[in-house]
Amino acid sequence: MTRPHPPDKNGHNVAKALMGSQQVPPVFEPRALCPGLILRKALWEVSAMILAGAFAIVLCVGLIVGDWMYFTRLSSDASRYGYGLGQVQDRFAALTVPKLLRAFDRNGFLNLPHGVARVFPEANRMVIRPTHRLFSMRFRTAWPLKGSIELASEAEGLRMVCTKRVPWSSSILTFLWFSLVGFGTLGFLITYLLQGGLESLGSVLLGIGVTGVGLIVVAFGLLTVTVAYRIENTRLMLVYTELRAVAVENDGVA
Repeated sequence: MTRPHPPDKNGHNVAKALMGSQQVPPVFEPRALCPGLILRKALWEVSAMILAGAFAIVLCVGLIVGDWMYFTRLSSDASRYGYGLGQVQDRFAALTVPKLLRAFDRNGFLNLPHGVARVFPEANRMVIRPTHRLFSMRFRTAWPLKGSIELASEAEGLRMVCTKRVPWSSSILTFLWFSLVGFGTLGFLITYLLQGGLESLGSVLLGIGVTGVGLIVVAFGLLTVTVAYRIENTRLMLVYTELRAVAVENDGVA
């Protein structure tokens, strides 16, 4: 039998040296790999959010401008466009639609001292609105009014029913603003009470202060809307009074 050869100490040391010289690949860590890539990704997300917000703002402004432009049109389809706020009606004993049409031109327009009116005989309807000159000193509000007048022939004469209308965008934005402030203040008050807002004098004063600020904002908004409505309603009623004077003048014409 052959005897086994003793292990080669030099070869064993060489193998160990070769194994030790091989480097183990580092563990992949995405956070420590490339900080610049993470920064670029964050900037891209922020840019996308800014672009989305800018697009939403431009779209909202475009819808508001389009709503106002269609609201101010003196056409048959736009004469009843807008949110109705109230009505005013008058009766004229001897007035008829043909007599009233004599005051208008061939296109159905009638220029009044403080506004303009247009009649649509096929629909028995008129529309009136105040005029706003380009460099006028008159203050324009965000709640302009126009009048949509329905003409109803009766046995006793002619009845005119004027409906005051405001743009849909103005009414919707006003409702959303009051809802946000009102329900936001109420929600804060309820949450504050549920979380123990009455445990100390300082907490009570803080809750009263925040609630008071919310109520002041709501009151200021109500005051602004009320004053704006009074201004616009005065202008519209002035135009309606001028149109009514024209109707009364044609009432006695044979």
